[in-house]
Amino acid sequence: MKLDLRPFKTLVKARCGLTFEGSGDEKFAHVLNGRISTLAVDPSEYYARVSGEENEFQELVSLLTINETYFFREPEQIRLLVDRFAPRLLAAHGGMMPVRILSAGCSSGEEPYSLVMALLDKYGESVSRLFTFMGGDIDNAVLAKAKSARYTDFSFRGVSSEMRNRYFDKDQRGNHLKAHVKNLVTFHELNLLADSFPPALSDFDIIFFRNVSIYFDAPTRKIIQRNLASLMREDGILVIGTAETLANDLGELPLVEEEGLFYFIKGKPPLAEFAKPAPPPIFNVLTAPFFSVATPASTALKLEPASPSSHSGNPIGLFVALPAPDLELARQLLRDKRYDEALTQLDAVLAVEPAHTEACLLKAHALVNRKDFAAAGELAQRVLATDTWSIDALLLLGLAAKWRSKSSEAIHYFKQAVYSRHECWPAHYYLADLYRNSGEAELARRAYRVVVQLLSGNEHDLGIKYIPFGLPADEVRFLCEHQLAKLPVGKIMAEPR
Repeated sequence: MKLDLRPFKTLVKARCGLTFEGSGDEKFAHVLNGRISTLAVDPSEYYARVSGEENEFQELVSLLTINETYFFREPEQIRLLVDRFAPRLLAAHGGMMPVRILSAGCSSGEEPYSLVMALLDKYGESVSRLFTFMGGDIDNAVLAKAKSARYTDFSFRGVSSEMRNRYFDKDQRGNHLKAHVKNLVTFHELNLLADSFPPALSDFDIIFFRNVSIYFDAPTRKIIQRNLASLMREDGILVIGTAETLANDLGELPLVEEEGLFYFIKGKPPLAEFAKPAPPPIFNVLTAPFFSVATPASTALKLEPASPSSHSGNPIGLFVALPAPDLELARQLLRDKRYDEALTQLDAVLAVEPAHTEACLLKAHALVNRKDFAAAGELAQRVLATDTWSIDALLLLGLAAKWRSKSSEAIHYFKQAVYSRHECWPAHYYLADLYRNSGEAELARRAYRVVVQLLSGNEHDLGIKYIPFGLPADEVRFLCEHQLAKLPVGKIMAEPR
């Protein structure tokens, strides 16, 4: 007799929000049948048991959830914590209280321990005084593993051998985290759909909730965001996985962009002025030496006299440090998401050659990430005037329109991109997202399938010449497969023209 999955799926979603649709049914049925076989109970009796016994429900959830994780996953977000969030919050607290950090959906502990190790590298032994770390997960089995802090080699994909040797001891049973790191994290059972939470889980400055929300539908994600906000201080920060962030921009918490990375805030960004770049230095001719000044190669500065109009009230004049045009440096700055510095370099290039195609596109890319969509659009249109099928320009125009909620305009540009270069999977991915949000399920399904197909084979020429979009291919493919499993099946529609 085929087991009816519906009551079990309803129970799991009601208690912890997890959804299993489409291809998820196969796994759900496999887990249920395996559990029924292990317990040697009649299938008709299992529902009463799992719904009435908390331990059995926990066992089922543990078998259903995927707990693949590893140390230092998405390291750019960890660097944002170390280089930006931590200094600001420590300054805001004035040494009066520690910065409280929660890893929600912490699985087997790799994420909270990664945060500890990253901050130990910067603050040393002071970490125990300056920070409080907690991890929470609904799965008691993975919490037990997290507390044991013993890991196989699989968890070390993002760890250098030097750091691994410094923070772990190796024995016949695997890699064991050193006690002074392990003891800095406490773990708690955490169901983000619960009516209340343990008193210890409160007043967090930063919550990491990464690579978890894709298992929930949009209404559930909204509830979870509200609950996470209730665990945060008034100016708390919520960090969600890179591939999930835009899908979680649901109007519950404001979205903030910094250095090309996005996060949510409960109030206002803490001490945001710390992120502002320093103004360029000005040298007065009376004090500046007459011989050439050696400067670091990365700054690429040269001394040039100010324009005559700037000499008013100063007959001697100023020498201003201006960046020498350096396109390669601009490329590297963009790859590092240092957009303000890249814009300075690109402006210097365009001052010499206003129609420089690559500089125009790179500047438009930086401006899109700075949310100056109008200026970015003007530059991209300038390129399209001479190259009608520039994939870079079309993608930038599509993204600018998408961010301004101009869905029809965004679809127009992304469709142009895929017509010009079918292999451009980022354009298909953005189209799929737009179709899904507008309720065009079959069109979304078709676009997601194209992305999965393109990412399953050999590498393709995407047609992107200059822009470092940097979409994580593995995570995008996983997200597409997840969305395909969730999309309702309807009759095939003709694509609108």
